[in-house]
Amino acid sequence: MSSRKTLYKQSVLVTNGNKPLSEALCEELVETHHCQVAYVSTGAQLTELHLNRAVKVFDCNFTQRQRVEKLATYLNEQCDRINFIIHQVAPIENAAEEEEPFVSQSSGDILGFVNMLTGLVPAMLRNGGGRIVSIKNTFSGAKALHDTQSEYHDLVKSISRSSQVSPCAGDPESIHLSTIFCDQYDLTRVPTRSTPASTNLTFNLNLTERELAQRILRGVESDQRIVQVSARRNLLELCSNNLTQLAAIGLGKLQLRKAQKIPIKIQ
Repeated sequence: MSSRKTLYKQSVLVTNGNKPLSEALCEELVETHHCQVAYVSTGAQLTELHLNRAVKVFDCNFTQRQRVEKLATYLNEQCDRINFIIHQVAPIENAAEEEEPFVSQSSGDILGFVNMLTGLVPAMLRNGGGRIVSIKNTFSGAKALHDTQSEYHDLVKSISRSSQVSPCAGDPESIHLSTIFCDQYDLTRVPTRSTPASTNLTFNLNLTERELAQRILRGVESDQRIVQVSARRNLLELCSNNLTQLAAIGLGKLQLRKAQKIPIKIQ
């Protein structure tokens, strides 16, 4: 496990669940961890990631088995061996119009994860193993996830037996499955065009996608099978990250008092 703990200069596959977060993960992996990244997007469009030589972009819908098999072939031909997979739930654009959007989203998530394991685990086993990290929404689902972990591990063993992996390849136990829960961040929302930032002096408790990506990758490098990550700042982080703004507010009030000749109270 220790050889797979650090992300530094590893080959990482990132699947596109929530596009802004996926792209932030790719940027952080390349710029901070110096990784080679395979970025899998549904309906891939030209973005700045295409211009980065450390990132190779592929188009694949993980709910379709045949497309996952083609992806596995492309990865074997065009990428170094994949050591890490960071897998997100894929938002279903028409889920809100269906009678049971939760069922639709959940079934798509499970099908995509099973197809990903079936298509990509054999190559990981041939290369000595690796880590597969799922990013999910809320920590409230941790118990249900824990109850199904053994089934996913059994699936990995079954894939190993049926995929004609050579005897010298990695043992099924060399595939480590873990999950990161992102509280207070909706991974299943369909990204919309962002609105212009407000010019008012305000404090935002929510992390940017890049900041959240940094927290997620710290969780990826941990030895924990279940990690909880908050998408919001605590009070200490809020104050430390906004000292300049806080000082500006205090200075502005002091200057206003002086201009209006209001006595300054010292308590």
